[in-house]
Amino acid sequence: MQTNREKAAGKIVLDNFDPQFVQIDKRQASAILGMPPTTLDRARKEDARFPKPIVQGRSRNAPLRFILAEIYEYSAQLIAEGRDSQEVA
Repeated sequence: MQTNREKAAGKIVLDNFDPQFVQIDKRQASAILGMPPTTLDRARKEDARFPKPIVQGRSRNAPLRFILAEIYEYSAQLIAEGRDSQEVA
């Protein structure tokens, strides 16, 4: 449920939308994954499983967006990978 302060700020609660159709920015993706934006950039370049961004614009500095469901899926892979490595140790 949205608070009056969030409503006044124009914030949209993402609970009401299908994650397959919600685009989030790099800052939001890094918050969901629990990593700083610089680590997200490294994972994007080095990890082939990382979701491909949607580039909004043609300039080199165009903002990147990610599909929320794909970020959730990547997060689940990281969690499973971490749990698997704990079981082996």
